[in-house]
Amino acid sequence: MERTPLHDYADEIGLWMEDRGLPRMSGRVLGWLMVCEPAHQSADELAEALLASRGAISMSVRMLMDGGSVERFPVAGTRRTYYRLRPGFWLREAEDKARMAGEWRKITERGLQLLSDRDEASRQRVQEAHDMYAFLEAEYGRIRDRWLEHRARKET
Repeated sequence: MERTPLHDYADEIGLWMEDRGLPRMSGRVLGWLMVCEPAHQSADELAEALLASRGAISMSVRMLMDGGSVERFPVAGTRRTYYRLRPGFWLREAEDKARMAGEWRKITERGLQLLSDRDEASRQRVQEAHDMYAFLEAEYGRIRDRWLEHRARKET
């Protein structure tokens, strides 16, 4: 298969993910599924496009499926398994960040309760974390709402 700028783009996403402590191959698979045609690919097609072993593709697809970014995609008339980027994944990613911020806010509230008999200076580290995550929780909610409004306007 001839290399194209789309292959380079998939490699770029792989490097970006690797720089953040994630497997490069998973990033390459994610990047390829973002730009390939058709939008669904079999494991063999992914391996050929990314010049990777079938085992590396299998592990990467499994990780991406566990993370919710990739899903199996049925194609009528074939017994092969195809994969595609899960529709709506990016919104769910932001919603997950909002949920995690809310969980951190609750944990820091417990920390503040545990430190309630201490002076303000002793509570400052937990208070700072609490304030940041309360802010992020609210902002991610606003971002989700604004994104949905934006998409609705764009679709009309």
